[in-house]
Amino acid sequence: MDFIKELQSFKTIVEEGTFTKAAAKLNYAQSTVTNHIKKLEDELEVALFLEGKSNVLTLEGELLKQAVPGLIAQWEGIKEQLLNASNNVEYSLRMGIVQPYDILVLPELIHTFSQQYPKIKFDIIVGSTIELSEALEANRIDFALCSLPHEDHFVYEELFKEELCCITSTTNPLSIKELADLEGIHLYHSGTGCPVRRKIERYLDHCVSSLHWEYVSNITTIPYLIEQTGYCSLIPRSIIDQTCAQVKILSLPLPDTRMTIGLLSRQPLTLSPSITKEFVFEMKMCLL
Repeated sequence: MDFIKELQSFKTIVEEGTFTKAAAKLNYAQSTVTNHIKKLEDELEVALFLEGKSNVLTLEGELLKQAVPGLIAQWEGIKEQLLNASNNVEYSLRMGIVQPYDILVLPELIHTFSQQYPKIKFDIIVGSTIELSEALEANRIDFALCSLPHEDHFVYEELFKEELCCITSTTNPLSIKELADLEGIHLYHSGTGCPVRRKIERYLDHCVSSLHWEYVSNITTIPYLIEQTGYCSLIPRSIIDQTCAQVKILSLPLPDTRMTIGLLSRQPLTLSPSITKEFVFEMKMCLL
């Protein structure tokens, strides 16, 4: 703060006896010290030194001389309290998150937050949208990063849309011009946890009579299984982008395959404690 710098310059002038010596001690140009005093006099609306005598204090200057050590000490004390405040914060941040954002977002974010708030505790559930909405209902978490569930009593802030893609192995010669080309193929699915993905899977079931569904609970495992088996699956684009498995995207004649990703909570997150709001803000910055 400039006001504190101005007080420091005034205090040093009083201690050293001249503007020149004060500037040398503070490692400032003399013009900087002179400017500090001028600004201080303007802010206080008084003269601090007798005109033409830069080393003789006015009555107001004498009063400030008595007060300035206490003012600076008080400011330094406040600054120290503020710097140490985060070290004393004990707080449990309870959240849910869908894959693969637990890997893409959380590690660096939690590392940074843990350094800022050493006593913070993280309670994290990684699961499907349905599992996370159930955890919210049971008050096991306070918010979740997920897609939109069927329930309409939650607060949901959409952040962006993500495409669901049909993938297979790079060695699979399968070419799809119409949904009938899917007759008899095997598709991996990860249960009913994502309402959007489940809606598209039901649509495929309706249009193609002989699909073979294979269940895998962990969706991020599916690309690696596809690489070896040549099966297919509907997978969020973010998982495809971060996988090391050799897979390719098939073009399917499907209705809208976009799913929303956003923040789900029981009440607006603007009503949350400040640390939760700060964490959510940093998470948005990582995602958007």
